[in-house]
Amino acid sequence: MRKIHFILLLTLLSLVIFSCKKGLSFKPEGTSSFTIANGLSGTDYLYTNFNGDMSNGQYYSNTSAIRYGNSGFFNSYVGQQDLAIYSATDTNANSKPVLRLSFNLERNTIHMLFLTGTTLDPDYLLTTDQLPYHLPADSVLGLRFINMAKGSAPVSVNLAGHANGSEEAELPYKGISVFKSYKANSTINSYTFEFRDKASGTLLGSCVVDGINNDGSVSSPNIRRNRNFTIALLGNTIDQTGKRVMIIDETIKI
Repeated sequence: MRKIHFILLLTLLSLVIFSCKKGLSFKPEGTSSFTIANGLSGTDYLYTNFNGDMSNGQYYSNTSAIRYGNSGFFNSYVGQQDLAIYSATDTNANSKPVLRLSFNLERNTIHMLFLTGTTLDPDYLLTTDQLPYHLPADSVLGLRFINMAKGSAPVSVNLAGHANGSEEAELPYKGISVFKSYKANSTINSYTFEFRDKASGTLLGSCVVDGINNDGSVSSPNIRRNRNFTIALLGNTIDQTGKRVMIIDETIKI
């Protein structure tokens, strides 16, 4: 089985304004929430340019860099966007983007852009999401799963020790589940989820969602309860190196 690494991706809850915003419409009230999850292998970092492939005059010295297996959160972007994604080695004035995308971000909407594949064969999925609300007294967290392993056969998701597919019977490439609530009270420390090849049952990657019963103090903050997360399976059939699972915190305010 391939070596698996995990990383927790915390989406910022405060207002973050990134550079490269030529011609963008921004208002403090009624902005959009936009997260880019970097599962595109072949380079350590990706850089965003909301001027498309036009230089911003700073040659990316102040643009946002998103490391593989991490995400970047943007909530100052509204309206029609012309986004270019560059790899870390292609950020001079004559470089060409790995991906060039155009899309519209309406006010008071939540979006995620999942990047996958390789720099030579990139792909993406853009979602518009409705996040479930959890009452403070419920002591739950919301989880959903997505298969962003480019070229993969359908996968299943199960809780460790449970039958294959106990959480999701089948996720094709770019398949994404609905959010499901899981108990997050003081009696539960963690959950372990396993992604498996649906046909063979081969384990592709697993992820521990821990810290569920932290008491919420300064020394033991609870970053799980009453929040929503997406757990993504990464990788592709060409390049299976690097991180295979990432968790994106989707507790976003817009």
